[in-house]
Amino acid sequence: MSGGAAQGNFADIAELYQDGPDPSGRIPAGLVLIYDWGCTIWSLVDFRGPAGEMWCSHEGECWPQGVDLAEWLTGTLAGTLAVETLLESQPTS
Repeated sequence: MSGGAAQGNFADIAELYQDGPDPSGRIPAGLVLIYDWGCTIWSLVDFRGPAGEMWCSHEGECWPQGVDLAEWLTGTLAGTLAVETLLESQPTS
């Protein structure tokens, strides 16, 4: 929400990295968790390429969000990128 309180739980992110990059083994190498939306919904930046493609992780699935880091930051700060939008892009099995 634009102008609202921060939603990210940064203590959770720090705690996850205490045991290494991904103790669960579910996140591909090169992806770094940068935002915890709550309810185990995470945004990750892909450092494997120069564009900084953004990924979403939820319920053990990890998929591209279709935006790069600059677009993600712009949308998040403007309040136009919502967690519901991320979940709509989740692949179905």
